[in-house]
Amino acid sequence: MAEPEQVTEQERRALRGTITRFLTVGLVALVGIVASGGVLMSMNQRQIELIGHSYQVEREIANIRLAVARLVAVSREPHGRKGPSALLARAPVEAGLSLATERLSDLSRDNPRQQARIVMLTDAARKAERNASAGAVLDDTGGYLSPDPTVLVNRLCDVMAAEESRLLDLRIARLRDIDNGLYVILGLAGVLLAVVGALIFTTLRSYTRELSASHEALHEANEGLEAAVQERTAELKRANAEIQRFAYIVSHDLHSPLVNILGFTSELEAANAVLHAALDKARTERPDSIDPTTCVVIEEDMPEAIHFIRSSSAKMDRLINAILELSRLGHRTLRPQWIELGTLCHAVADTMQVRLAESGGELVLDEPMPEILSDRLSIEQIIANLVENAIKYAHRDRPPHVRVTARRSGPDVVIEVADNGRGISEKDHDRVFDLFRRSGPQDREGEGIGLAHVRGLAHRLGGTVALRSKPGVGSTFTVTLPVHYQAADPS
Repeated sequence: MAEPEQVTEQERRALRGTITRFLTVGLVALVGIVASGGVLMSMNQRQIELIGHSYQVEREIANIRLAVARLVAVSREPHGRKGPSALLARAPVEAGLSLATERLSDLSRDNPRQQARIVMLTDAARKAERNASAGAVLDDTGGYLSPDPTVLVNRLCDVMAAEESRLLDLRIARLRDIDNGLYVILGLAGVLLAVVGALIFTTLRSYTRELSASHEALHEANEGLEAAVQERTAELKRANAEIQRFAYIVSHDLHSPLVNILGFTSELEAANAVLHAALDKARTERPDSIDPTTCVVIEEDMPEAIHFIRSSSAKMDRLINAILELSRLGHRTLRPQWIELGTLCHAVADTMQVRLAESGGELVLDEPMPEILSDRLSIEQIIANLVENAIKYAHRDRPPHVRVTARRSGPDVVIEVADNGRGISEKDHDRVFDLFRRSGPQDREGEGIGLAHVRGLAHRLGGTVALRSKPGVGSTFTVTLPVHYQAADPS
């Protein structure tokens, strides 16, 4: 099966780097555009203020022109008819002229040329006021016989208005340029956003297509892998069942020749007894006919050989029984039930009292212990095997001290059996769980079956077994089992 092409971590990093670069460029450009827009907006606001300033100047110039004209109109009244009413009419005109002149002076502080004209305009307005106050002689057309100061006022007003109009046109032109710049910047921002968005969209779409294709390929591969795993699992189950049947048949069939060996051994013992009796008779009746080699064979070699045959046969019988027990392990139906581990451990401790009394040892149970839903017989065999091993492999210089604890750990129950025995070398931590394998001096009874049996039971219950040990100090076996045992699918 070909392996699907998947989006690698390097490709994902390259994509993130590309998008980051695009976003960084877009962000920097947008910051620049916003900054430029801010500057242009400030300039725009300044130009608007200047344009308003020009309009105010023009309005004050017009006010001065109008005030002077009114003042002249008041002065044209016949001199003899001037009275309190004329003075009352003239006062607000003079006040308006003075106020307009002050405002114009304040508005034109930034323009020296306009300031000079304002001085001239003020002087001309004062002359017009003095002429009006003095009652200047008028000609037949109603004009002054002397030079009319209003002419100079009007000319100065025209010049100042023209200057301000020129400034106004210039400021309006600058405002249009700033507005055009704002439009250009907004257009550039729109284009930039469109370009960055298009680049990111194109990149993401390409990546999404690759990712989708990768997911589809991975899904197909997973389906094929799941089918392959199910097929391999079924094959392993069949192979395991076949091995168990083979082990059962082989171990069962080995009993027959073993029984024959033991039978012939008994016959050899009987024959050796007959030969021994004949040898004794020959020693009594014809001692000179006895061969020393024959005596050694009958009295030493044959009994020793028979003894080795019997001990080896007994060991073979124990091994065959162990193989039979392990082969039956996978056939026994597990029956989950709620188990109080404290009660179960007390039952195991009762069965170990004789062994503990013989060794002078002590078994301590740390309570309370949790409950577990599992197969009672299997857990009992696990704890019994571990406690029995702890007593069996005690240190020669001290009596065994065994402690059994159990606690909840999330969805599991952790059972620990700790001892102060002779310990296990680190290089043997794994091999002690293999069948017929033991660690350290082979000076204790046993065939190396117990821990293999413990591991097989724990695995069947969905758990694990771990070992911590230090030679000369002791060992701790940790069995982790699920609180709720769930039977595997029998298929």
